[in-house]
Amino acid sequence: MDQSADKIREKNGRFAYVFAGLIFLLVTVTIVNITLGNVEIPFDRIVSILSGGGRESKEYTILMMIRLPRIIMAALLGGALALSGYLLQTFFNNPIAGPFVLGISSGAKLMVALTLIISLRSFAGISSLGMVVSSFGGSLLATLFILLISKK
Repeated sequence: MDQSADKIREKNGRFAYVFAGLIFLLVTVTIVNITLGNVEIPFDRIVSILSGGGRESKEYTILMMIRLPRIIMAALLGGALALSGYLLQTFFNNPIAGPFVLGISSGAKLMVALTLIISLRSFAGISSLGMVVSSFGGSLLATLFILLISKK
């Protein structure tokens, strides 16, 4: 009994070290990403901008309108992709389940292709939002089809 408790503590300790290392890596990459670019912004200037100073400078505009939104969206999208992969694998009880393996990506592509064909045939353009909505609808239809098939 004592041996299994030690193994659990050792495993939790490894998870804590890996998690701390990944957080450190995320913070480091974020700082490097904010600092470097076509316009290099020194770290002390970034700190002063984030604390509320220099609202009229071009560094403020670059940081607050371009770099920070990109970093936040990349982190959110990466987390959402990881979560969706985890949920697919958990729901289907299959460690290789993914949007490509299950056909969800193909359903999205098919719907975009059909939408483009219909919009070209009627000589009407389609916006990027229209393509995103049709892609989302196609992926939902493919997922619904997979769920209906898996119930049998």
